[in-house]
Amino acid sequence: MGSMVMTLMLRLVRRTDKKGTAALQVTATCVAVQQAESHKCSMLPNHQAALAKTYFAVFAAIFSLSAPALAAESAWSPGPLSQARLLVAGGLDGAGTYRLAIEIALKGEAHTYWRMPGDAGVPPNLSTEGSQNVASAALLYPAPIRLEEAGLSVFGYRGALVLPLDVVPLDPAKPVHLTVAFSYAACEKICIPAEARASLDLTPKAPPSAEAGRVAQARVALPVTTANGGAVTLDVAKKEPASWHVRVAKPDEPWRDLFAEAPDGWYFETRRAANGFDLVAVEHPKDAKASPPVTLTLAGEAHAYEVKLVLP
Repeated sequence: MGSMVMTLMLRLVRRTDKKGTAALQVTATCVAVQQAESHKCSMLPNHQAALAKTYFAVFAAIFSLSAPALAAESAWSPGPLSQARLLVAGGLDGAGTYRLAIEIALKGEAHTYWRMPGDAGVPPNLSTEGSQNVASAALLYPAPIRLEEAGLSVFGYRGALVLPLDVVPLDPAKPVHLTVAFSYAACEKICIPAEARASLDLTPKAPPSAEAGRVAQARVALPVTTANGGAVTLDVAKKEPASWHVRVAKPDEPWRDLFAEAPDGWYFETRRAANGFDLVAVEHPKDAKASPPVTLTLAGEAHAYEVKLVLP
């Protein structure tokens, strides 16, 4: 008998039963490869959604990123259907922040998820546990694209992806020892989790690196955060008890998609409609008496905007 290599894959899937009650299910699929043949193991029983928190920690394939101090980038770290590395722009900027980025190169038609993955999937996760002199670290996301995955609508990215990472030190006068663990999924026919790790030192007065331009370019691609009625105006009208119509009053551009994020217990689908988009609450708390605040990301070919508002 030949040796067997087995990979375990978890997927968080949103389901709604016949009564309209939505639940998050975590299922697992394992793929065994033996003597060049693939076999799928049976699905494991459903678990609580909280199990998704251990998705990467327990089952991730760990791919190490290493970079010397003050390096502009780490070495590429090969992962399933992808490779990843860390980019550093240089020292502290005028706002007292280190500008970095995580670059992921996805192979072929593979995709990874946005911070709100849609009907299925698990978003990327960043940990700076073990770092020194770090007050905060924020991972930022460009507007995603809509993808179909096993008949489900998911939000994410294909190809080359650069996610800006802002690190604020506790004491700006002192160097930062940064330890990063970045977990993400690479999905094609199946989704395979990966975790990239990097540890490096940042110094306040370091000059701009060779990657400073690429890190800055990634920031330009981020959605512009604006109040409704500012750079963008969204006319939101209630259609039915659990649906709204969103019309982009300005600017007058061809908009390719709209994505909605809401508090826990709520899940909104967005659908293209005449003169805009329809927003439908397919999940909501049983005792909800008012519409929740939502974050809408409006994506076009040239611009993207992020608007926070309370639905009428």
